[in-house]
Amino acid sequence: MKLSILIPVYNEEKLIRQVTEHLIKELELNHIDYEIVLVNDNSTDKTLQILEELSLKYSNLKVV
Repeated sequence: MKLSILIPVYNEEKLIRQVTEHLIKELELNHIDYEIVLVNDNSTDKTLQILEELSLKYSNLKVV
């Protein structure tokens, strides 16, 4: 069974990378099959750019 995590984001450029990578690290350390869906709500900062970079790095991460 896969765990699905949905995270809405809006102007989170300062924290989204650290939060996402920490979450992924914990899920993988605990051998949890997962997907993370990050939903950008038209952020006006660099959030979308960061999310796109993360999605290229992590295959279980999706950006909407």
